[in-house]
Amino acid sequence: MHFFPPAIGLDISESSVKAVSLKKDGEFFDLAAFGKAYLPTGTVVEGEIKNKEGFLEILNVLLGSEKSNFPRTKYLVVSLPEEKAFLRVLELPLALKDQDLVNALKFEIESNIPVSLAEVYYDYEIISENKTSGHYDIVVNAIPKKIADDYTFLLNDNGYRVLALEMEAMASRRALFAEKVYQDSILVLDIGSAQTRFMIISEGALKFTSSNTLAGNQFSRALSEHFPLNLKEAEFMKRVVGLDKNHDKGREMLSVLRPSLISLKDQIQNYINFFETHPASHQLSEGAKKISKLILVGGGAALWGLTDWLSQELGLTVVLGNPLAKIKKDPYSKHKLSLEESLAYASAVGLALRNFEEIEG
Repeated sequence: MHFFPPAIGLDISESSVKAVSLKKDGEFFDLAAFGKAYLPTGTVVEGEIKNKEGFLEILNVLLGSEKSNFPRTKYLVVSLPEEKAFLRVLELPLALKDQDLVNALKFEIESNIPVSLAEVYYDYEIISENKTSGHYDIVVNAIPKKIADDYTFLLNDNGYRVLALEMEAMASRRALFAEKVYQDSILVLDIGSAQTRFMIISEGALKFTSSNTLAGNQFSRALSEHFPLNLKEAEFMKRVVGLDKNHDKGREMLSVLRPSLISLKDQIQNYINFFETHPASHQLSEGAKKISKLILVGGGAALWGLTDWLSQELGLTVVLGNPLAKIKKDPYSKHKLSLEESLAYASAVGLALRNFEEIEG
């Protein structure tokens, strides 16, 4: 029998901190608790926690106040800032075994990231053994030690215990693709409030990740300036009116957001072209050589009509992701998270799920 302490998945971004707690229930999970707290501007900047006291005060209220539903646990699984991390897919000969493989991997990692190997923590996963070409495909994740240590020491020194640190993209993949292993290639778009992350999942493995600042807040600011509205009213308008061409306000909203939407569409197309023309894609199975679908998550994905607009512009199937694929649907539970709300919790759910992977080994 395995014992592992209950842990909370904690997703930290520049604008907010989100938390999820799960309980195992057979093949599925119960949603024990979830919550979000907004961070003042400047609390987290480019992945670094600048206002440590302010951050801890907000975190303590989120997890430990009398109104909080979170279990009284000190254990956390925490996201790492995507903009500070490095993800690479490396190829190494199948002839390499054991220590020779490890040594070759270290050399390749240092050759493929812009910092010394001594300055980063890294892990890797062998995702395939391509006997035709005679090489392993290995996904490597690396994060500067300073960033990882800052997160760990700050939390550990203030009563918490960090069980694991993980890139947001890895956590999102776990939540979104929990039900089955996909044999095609899918582009996941995580539209946050301050940043949008692009991820390519191919044959079930994370092959590529990138991010930029074209995100939900930019859409909201454009709407608030045009109509005019405050940001909260603009957020409400995005979800209720959206890009509805049959509605006067919807057509006006589409006109206001069109420059940002076109920019987003062009970036998506650039990543698709990059992946489909890259030599590495030629080694994939026939069904995985091209992007077959676009999945949207993140709070910004709740913009009504965005899936249809992107589908028409890109000629691709575009759907909303389901971060709750492994969560038991209990109509009597007091902890309910709608599909629209869950879009912002993909990483937090994936982080919470990781805790149970450790149990099952």
